[in-house]
Amino acid sequence: MWVAVLLVVALLAGSGSSTAATMNDVLTYGVGVDATTLDPQMVDNIPTANVVMHIHESLVEWDKGFKQIQPSLAESWATSADGKEWTFALRKGVKFQDGASLDARAVKATFDRILDPKTASPRRSVYSMITRIDVVDDTHVKLVTDRPFGPMLPVLATYNIAIMSPKAIQESGKDYAKKPMGTGPYKFASWTPGDKLVLERNDAYWGPKPTLRQIVFKVIPEDTTRVMALTRGDVDIISNVSPVMVEHLKQDKNIVMTIAPSFRTIYIGMNFKMKPLDNVKVRQAINYAINREAIAKGLLRGLVDVAVGPEAPWIPGSTDKLTSYPYDPAKAKQLLAEAGFPKGFSTTLYSPVGRYMMDKQVAEAVQSQLAQVGIKAEYKTVDWSILTDLLKKGQEDGLYLLGKGSPSADLDLTGMITFKAGGSNNYMFVDSPEIDKLLDAQRGEVNTEKRHAILRQYLEAVQQLAPWASLHYEKQLIAARSNVQGLRVVPNEFIDLRYVTKQ
Repeated sequence: MWVAVLLVVALLAGSGSSTAATMNDVLTYGVGVDATTLDPQMVDNIPTANVVMHIHESLVEWDKGFKQIQPSLAESWATSADGKEWTFALRKGVKFQDGASLDARAVKATFDRILDPKTASPRRSVYSMITRIDVVDDTHVKLVTDRPFGPMLPVLATYNIAIMSPKAIQESGKDYAKKPMGTGPYKFASWTPGDKLVLERNDAYWGPKPTLRQIVFKVIPEDTTRVMALTRGDVDIISNVSPVMVEHLKQDKNIVMTIAPSFRTIYIGMNFKMKPLDNVKVRQAINYAINREAIAKGLLRGLVDVAVGPEAPWIPGSTDKLTSYPYDPAKAKQLLAEAGFPKGFSTTLYSPVGRYMMDKQVAEAVQSQLAQVGIKAEYKTVDWSILTDLLKKGQEDGLYLLGKGSPSADLDLTGMITFKAGGSNNYMFVDSPEIDKLLDAQRGEVNTEKRHAILRQYLEAVQQLAPWASLHYEKQLIAARSNVQGLRVVPNEFIDLRYVTKQ
């Protein structure tokens, strides 16, 4: 680590003489990992969503303060007395980037596609409550549910249900990702996988026109290399700044450092298909074996919050009043012995590199702590683009480091895909009738107070089952050149570049 610190100091010492290599109407964003698709309905990670949502828009969106849902492509909406019908009035005169018109049929085409099992969207279950989409007239579309649905608006504000051109859906089919066509302020230009992805301004955009002509997402996996690129002026913004570099960047007059809250939980997942991780005592032992405080305050310099449960407690409906697993190696060894593994066991620990804050170093710290109670975890790194495929198969991973955000700022979406049996992100292969029942119950409750009470029961059931060892809640560490203005960073990790300017 000291080598890295010295290198960063040396880099920053010479940063004052750097000259920006990019033009004032081109913004280059240095990212740790590449996008995986440009099809909104296939997106399962935030870095990809950040690209997709500069091209596309949803019916509704969160306001700038992330306090309430506001209109986007829908100007207004109304709900039937029984809570089962939602009618949306669409904005008039909006065109997709291929010239197709935004109308009720276009919205229906988007919803029909994600609900079609043949599409194989990893988010299909989130929208499964919608049983019918009716075209009322050109500018009004009705969504019908099988019962009242409490989290409807937050779910509709997410990237997976961004509205897509019906013409592109028809012409491209499963190849939509190659020619995405949304209504957003930027349109797809080019993509060199593993290197860069380029968006161009949509001059026919219905709303306020962006100043930037191009946004370039430049893939730079290594933390130190990203910092070098920023201080030289080769890129304008970088994300996932390593905590060891934050104070140095703060002292550079050419750099603005942003530390913003997020909804993301970093955790160690446990694959129930791999013995002995199917044993709850083993999973609880792993929880007790991890020193979260040491990782958060030492390795990560206090730039994260120590996790209690799977969801950040500032997400509506969440709580930190849960069964806890304080650092207790003796308790961990006791539980291992009770489970029949007094000398521990061997497993694997997979981790990405460059996706999360010091993800490699955090995984290595966990590996060392587990070894102290007899758990020998072979550490393996996997490219981000193939990690989720490996986890979905569940054939070779025992433990894995991953993060979970909350794109909807509501526990429904993440619960349905992560802890419900068959969920697309249920890489632990949890199959709990109790958890499934509670998740189904909260979906049908429209009273916020009652719904949140059910969600707290659900979180406690997850905590006792211990499919994860939740480590910490990340903060967003974003650094930008001082001439970059108008950057917006929100808790669901959307890095909003739509109205950024360069002075």
